[in-house]
Amino acid sequence: MHSLGGDLFIVDNSISGWTGIKYLEQWTEISTSFDIATGYFEAGALLALDCHWQKLNKIRILMGDETTQKTKKLLLDAVTRRAADALDEDLEYVKDENPFLNGLEAVIESIVSGKIECRVYNKTKFHAKAYITHPKLEVVGSKALVGSSNFTKPGLTQNVELNVQVQSPSEVAQLQTWYEEHWEKSEDISEDILRIIRRHSETWSPFDIYSQS
Repeated sequence: MHSLGGDLFIVDNSISGWTGIKYLEQWTEISTSFDIATGYFEAGALLALDCHWQKLNKIRILMGDETTQKTKKLLLDAVTRRAADALDEDLEYVKDENPFLNGLEAVIESIVSGKIECRVYNKTKFHAKAYITHPKLEVVGSKALVGSSNFTKPGLTQNVELNVQVQSPSEVAQLQTWYEEHWEKSEDISEDILRIIRRHSETWSPFDIYSQS
């Protein structure tokens, strides 16, 4: 994360150590909620933010996919299926570094309580990426990060990305309006996401636990 040419603030996962994850970690300290738009969502992003995202009161995740089926039902089914496959694959990958999926139970509890909401935009191809942060103090003002990073661990930590912080109150307000319009036209898939995550959290047998300890 660095500034170029004065006011332009860039987050690109550069070797300087500033990543999308670190940016979001800092904002969890002073924010009440996040509104996230992402082409893809992986639970690994929340696990990477473990002990930080819990400080927020609300997280809304609006996602899409590359799929472009024409009818609403086919699109919703396809996008939900693609989201499910991606989430399955991501959780299997995360198990390599975090075999017991530490932090996943908190994600499950937050989806159940409504603290985390997941929706999919099913009208057409949705590939937007934005992170709107809502601060605890009005004097700080809402900010937004807009660019290429999906809400995934690689997108926020590893890939070379290009995200620019939007700081102007009027511009952030326009982004919020855009977000609300698309949120209202989206379908809630929190239960679908919850079902997948629960399946992974319940796959450990006593032998698995013993062999990993």
